[in-house]
Amino acid sequence: MKKFNISLFILILVLATAACKTNTNSDHSNVQTVNPGDLTLSPVAHDTLSADQIEKIKRIQAAFAEVNPGSLEETITNFKRDRHPDGEIAIWLAMANAYEQFISKHAGAPLDKKKEVYKLILLRSMESETDAKANAKLKLLTNKEVAEIFSYYSLEAKPITVERK
Repeated sequence: MKKFNISLFILILVLATAACKTNTNSDHSNVQTVNPGDLTLSPVAHDTLSADQIEKIKRIQAAFAEVNPGSLEETITNFKRDRHPDGEIAIWLAMANAYEQFISKHAGAPLDKKKEVYKLILLRSMESETDAKANAKLKLLTNKEVAEIFSYYSLEAKPITVERK
């Protein structure tokens, strides 16, 4: 069995968690619960990515290397699976910026805390601040730190889209 990418696992876990929530926003009104075990990776949609896209992905990979140890090749392949990689890259860059801003102000934070920061930002990219905080099941971050992290990430939440086949 191929090594399971931690980012993919987190995304699937988050999808299952986020899908349990109903959202009154018409863009997300059809949110449903999906068993993560029933999900399969979509095929590669793009054989290549532009040099600019690859540079941005390298930055994302470097920002999260300590908390998401998948290889650069795996990360690039995951972005190739996205029908609209530029939009996904923009989200991940915003996440990387938020992560780096927090970590730079909290030098020496232990790895477990950094993983919690990553998880919170990942959840926030897909759900409201309230839902992200509730679903993160935080143990190390204080309310003040959570508010600080949220102040660094200002994009609208974008739940994962799953297609049934």
